Amino acid sequence: MAKILIIDDDYAIVELITDILQREGHAVETAADAVEGMQKARSARPDLIILDYHMPGMTGAHLYESLRRNQATNHTPILFMSGEASADDILNEIADAQGASFLAKPVHLEDFRRAVRAILAANSPPPAPK
Repeated sequence: MAKILIIDDDYAIVELITDILQREGHAVETAADAVEGMQKARSARPDLIILDYHMPGMTGAHLYESLRRNQATNHTPILFMSGEASADDILNEIADAQGASFLAKPVHLEDFRRAVRAILAANSPPPAPK
């Protein structure tokens, strides 16, 4: 089970992906804006952050850069989701997109599940030697 933080101001999207992630056995926290998202990212230390690219007050790109500058969150994988920006737009706006992935909204649910599983698998610690 992973801890996942969703930072998105679209309540319907948050509700949908929260349900999907909880059915997969993950613990989910949510934040509706960048300020709340940064606070929860620092305190909860999630295994994955799902980040909307367009939010009121601060873009996902700016929040991404803040997360990368913070020692508590600088290695946390981030999955950007956006209906308005492409992966190229996001990558052009972010100087160093280490640990970032992208899905376009509307998201096909199986693609979402597959992306989350792949990110978590790629970032899980190796099993302890026997």
